[in-house]
Amino acid sequence: MRVVNRVLAAVLALALLVGGLIVAVEIVVAGFDRSPWVLPHDRWYVSARTRSWDSGPPRWIFIALVVAGLVLLFLQLARRRPASLPMTPAAIPGDVSRRSVEKALVREAKRVDGVAGARARVGGDKADVAAVTARRQVGDLQPRLQAALDSRLGKLGLARPAAARVKVDARGDA
Repeated sequence: MRVVNRVLAAVLALALLVGGLIVAVEIVVAGFDRSPWVLPHDRWYVSARTRSWDSGPPRWIFIALVVAGLVLLFLQLARRRPASLPMTPAAIPGDVSRRSVEKALVREAKRVDGVAGARARVGGDKADVAAVTARRQVGDLQPRLQAALDSRLGKLGLARPAAARVKVDARGDA
């Protein structure tokens, strides 16, 4: 979601920059008593003087602005996964990035015999790990994987240790 916010902010900033430059050029062009170059501001002025606030076009413009504002507000207030997780303050309090915890869990899962691949997603107080095995039957793989991941999470020293939820899918022989 952070990437979406950054792209949206960059597009909005670029649009405002271009719009501001066009308005500045129009002001300069209007100073020489010439007709509008890009923006038909003379027609807009006449239209604004003759229309009332409750007519169709102004109403749709205001509705579009309110909807755009609400969408931007929702995107900023939407809850996200934390970027870093707090660690227990041993000597120096610190944080560990969520991605590094996810990578550590994936590496630990791949070390377990029988696991062909894994993915991990870490939230505030939970860690979801999806593992894939080449075996036809999972057998005791899930409890062994759960124990390995719980041990790894315990060694990380997180202030709020995440509870690992493990899911194992059997892919079978090709």
